[in-house]
Amino acid sequence: MAMIRIKDLHVTYQAGENRYDVLKNIHLELAEGETCAVIGPSGSGKSTLLKVLSGILTDYKGTVEINGQAVMPRSQTIGFIPQNYGLLAWKNVYDNIRLGIKIKHVHPDSQNHLNAMIELLGLNGLEARYPGELSGGQQQRVALARAFLLKPDLLLMDEPFSALDALTREDIQNVFLNVWRKHATSTMLVTHHMEEAVYLGQKIVIMSAAPGTISYIVDNPLFGIEGIRNQPEFFQLCIKLRKMIKEDWSK
Repeated sequence: MAMIRIKDLHVTYQAGENRYDVLKNIHLELAEGETCAVIGPSGSGKSTLLKVLSGILTDYKGTVEINGQAVMPRSQTIGFIPQNYGLLAWKNVYDNIRLGIKIKHVHPDSQNHLNAMIELLGLNGLEARYPGELSGGQQQRVALARAFLLKPDLLLMDEPFSALDALTREDIQNVFLNVWRKHATSTMLVTHHMEEAVYLGQKIVIMSAAPGTISYIVDNPLFGIEGIRNQPEFFQLCIKLRKMIKEDWSK
């Protein structure tokens, strides 16, 4: 059984007296522990798809299941990292990391597990600082630590690295993969960057312009290969996917 199963998903929005389609005829399955990168033009419903999976948006037609059950945030553990990282400015790093488990009323296996997560994300010595005292990359590490400490059934990431400069983005992508390899959390990542989609997605979903539909689902043979970002195959796949996207979006 697929960990995530989406069938005939259709989402419309109300604008005054008019309704318009945002997502149409979405079919998608994601295996347990798999990462999926979603790429598409603005207005294609990428963020709306994450809102449906997170339980934020419940007004839709079709079937959306997590582990064979309808989306129920109260009984399922769903991690969400938005573009702005979602950190609370008045809480320090330590308390921001613990925020998710506090809200869900769960406890880490031990204090050692919490400390290990802080060390894994390179946050040692920053526990007492506040978000405003951190760089963008450090804030992203805090958001990742909070999400993975929760041990989510599903992790949703909405362009989480878009505000970072290119070098910092690559560094945080590597940090994410390092933590993901240890926890194998099912992850859906929305991105505008083709290289990011190819580097982080075992499965790459290409969406069309509004109303958002899935044009292609590509199984990525390069995912997880050491040093692949500098190999010719990486650039060739990015070029191939860009060509597919250009042809699809120009229809």
